[in-house]
Amino acid sequence: MKILLLSILLSVNAFSFHNVTIDSGIDQLKTQQQQKPEKMTLLANPVKDGLLKLNIINVQSETVQVKIINSIGKQVFEAKRSLNKQTQSYDISTLASGIYFLRVSTEQSNFVKKLIVQ
Repeated sequence: MKILLLSILLSVNAFSFHNVTIDSGIDQLKTQQQQKPEKMTLLANPVKDGLLKLNIINVQSETVQVKIINSIGKQVFEAKRSLNKQTQSYDISTLASGIYFLRVSTEQSNFVKKLIVQ
């Protein structure tokens, strides 16, 4: 039984793998590992002037979606735009003072942060 299993494994390993390009998959994996993950920071928290400023570094995505959710779970703000620069600004002056959850989504990443509006 062991000899049969060993011969099957050897025949599978000897099966025509020379036509398969494994190096390109390894190169893609190395490239993905070398790319740094996107990171998002709030430039001012609490927001005092009604202008939410986000800084996204290592940008690999083309679009960003921003949602603000109040303390009872209701979405009170949403914006989607192209991500053509590292710093994004949003007018949230219509929001009442309080504590919110900020959800920022790109094609590569999702971020959730506590947001304080004064």
